[in-house]
Amino acid sequence: MDFFAAQEHRRKKTKWLVLMYLAAIGATILGIYVVAELGMAVGVPAEAGGDTGDRSEYSRVHVQFHPWLLGLVALLNLAVIGGASLFKISELRSGGHHIAAQMGGIRVPQSTTDPDLRRLLNVVEEMALASGISVPPVYVLEHEPGINAFAAGFSPADAVIGVNRGTLNLLNRDELQGVIAHEYSHILNGDMRMNVRLIGVLFGIQMVAMIGYFFLRTMGVSGHGRRSRNDNDGGRGFFLAIAIALLVFGSIGQFFARLIKASISREREFLADASAVQFTRYPEGIGGALKVIAATKGGSVVQSEEAEELSHMFFASCFKSSFAGVFATHPPLAKRILKLEPDFDGDYAAWFNMRQQIAHQRAAKRDAARSGQPQQDSMISPLGKLFPQAIIDRFPIDPIFLLTAIGSPDRKDMQRSRALISQLPDEILHAARHPFSARCVAFAMLASDVPALKDQQLELLARQENSATLETTHKLMNLVGRLHLIFRLPVMELIQGALADLSAKQYLQFRDTVQQLVKLDRRTSLFEFVVRHHLLMHLDRRFEYRKSPKIKYTSTNEVKKEIELMLSAFASASVSGSVLETNVQPDDAVVLEAYRLGMQIAGFGDAAQSTAQLESWEVEQLDGCMLKLHHASPQLKKTFLHAAAVLITFDHEITVAEAEFFRAVAESLDCPVPVLAAGRTKVQPRKTV
Repeated sequence: MDFFAAQEHRRKKTKWLVLMYLAAIGATILGIYVVAELGMAVGVPAEAGGDTGDRSEYSRVHVQFHPWLLGLVALLNLAVIGGASLFKISELRSGGHHIAAQMGGIRVPQSTTDPDLRRLLNVVEEMALASGISVPPVYVLEHEPGINAFAAGFSPADAVIGVNRGTLNLLNRDELQGVIAHEYSHILNGDMRMNVRLIGVLFGIQMVAMIGYFFLRTMGVSGHGRRSRNDNDGGRGFFLAIAIALLVFGSIGQFFARLIKASISREREFLADASAVQFTRYPEGIGGALKVIAATKGGSVVQSEEAEELSHMFFASCFKSSFAGVFATHPPLAKRILKLEPDFDGDYAAWFNMRQQIAHQRAAKRDAARSGQPQQDSMISPLGKLFPQAIIDRFPIDPIFLLTAIGSPDRKDMQRSRALISQLPDEILHAARHPFSARCVAFAMLASDVPALKDQQLELLARQENSATLETTHKLMNLVGRLHLIFRLPVMELIQGALADLSAKQYLQFRDTVQQLVKLDRRTSLFEFVVRHHLLMHLDRRFEYRKSPKIKYTSTNEVKKEIELMLSAFASASVSGSVLETNVQPDDAVVLEAYRLGMQIAGFGDAAQSTAQLESWEVEQLDGCMLKLHHASPQLKKTFLHAAAVLITFDHEITVAEAEFFRAVAESLDCPVPVLAAGRTKVQPRKTV
């Protein structure tokens, strides 16, 4: 799947949603206006000056067009609908945490030892690293016995995953993995942002109907058949007509809004199912989860009162029935199962008998795989063991490898992430799963190899943090220092799940310490920049210090300077072989040719005739460049990343430094690259600053 095409498709779908939404609002305004005109006509005597008690003077109705009334109705409706929608969306602005809490979710600590919760977190961690995103917080809906799950947030940086307790109790690991893979598809494809907008849309239109109902109750229309002596008074009749119009046309608008929500949601569910199969390469996993839902009494029902509002965000339908068919937010289970397994005959009893045997077989395979030591090359090369290394070395690396990997992880990426986690020292893995020690892992990652500078860093920690932090960081420094370079960025992604558990005050303290550690030697290395930007960018969004970007740029000419500087930085990383060097100005003809080719791919001239030279850049400039590129359209991001991919693969070899820098930059643009899916990797020893 083309990640960027999917993002562009999502944008077009959003525009279509907005148009349909405006049409529903327009119909609501027009309907209420017509009723208001009729109410005015009925409420005004046919001939002025007559006795208002003479009913004959109301027998003739004169309907006129009043522009001021149309404007007033439109203004009030837009104020109510727009205000309510904006209020609801702003209420959800804090990201997935608010939605998970609204559903009654309880945050699962990274340090949990509960077997079911640990299994869930392991699956989430493996998939996060395989996808190239930070580990999202996980919530469990403890009082929900049905099998269901959801992903919520505005972007991968502030996403959370919620899982019903029934999902943990009733599904095996493969089925749970299929469900989580389905939710990761929603994260990677940008579905979550649209889901939040849909909540706002429905809430806004629903508010019109709610106001109409409130007015009817206030006016005493309670269904008991009693009315006051002045019920036929013109003014009362007018307001009664308006209240009924608000209720009726608000409900009609809500009807069409729900239709829009249902049609969009059903389409995305099929796409997410297909993506989950691509991710796991095991259709029986997600297919098995759907079968368990279909065959168990509780199914996927969610009992919370919030279920209707959030129904389109769940893995399966929240309701026992199809919810009136046209309003169903999910395709029928049987249809989803047949899409995944066309040969399934609908015999759930026979399938359950086979399920146990399959579980034993797959458990045996996993045990066998765990008994052997993971191969280093299986973590590094996206080609895995398809070909001998001698054959792989004879062929150049296609930069399309990098682009197709963005937002489209597969089973090999899962295997690499699992192998990577298994090779981390237990001390680091344990520290990465606790908020306090996860901070220390980050501090240790920034430790210098120069003894004098390292001592200064420890002195800074002694001033900034408590003695326990200093002691833990000092112990971790040696372990982190011995880590292979391929572990650096994945460890940064791993610790973010635990760091999300910090309080706002604790995070500000942590953020300040990271910034001071980076600035301590009065120069920021490219590696320090990668750590700081990659780490703080995501956490800033989780703690609401950085908003999700809006698209401002669609042409490369609008961001030409930023692309030039970023490609120059990629060229420097390429020639230095390490992101520990900063602003290397290569004079290598091959590197310069690669840079010019990258500029051509970005749309700036012919590489063969170009005389473009690398731009002089400073690390601090890169923050501004990446921030501006973050506001680029999906196709513009694709063009830039294609140019960067061409540059770093030009010499048919990708160093760990190049892969690390490419992944960090791509993820900062919300274009996650699976762990070390950059291609054949030449390992470089860590250099000294």
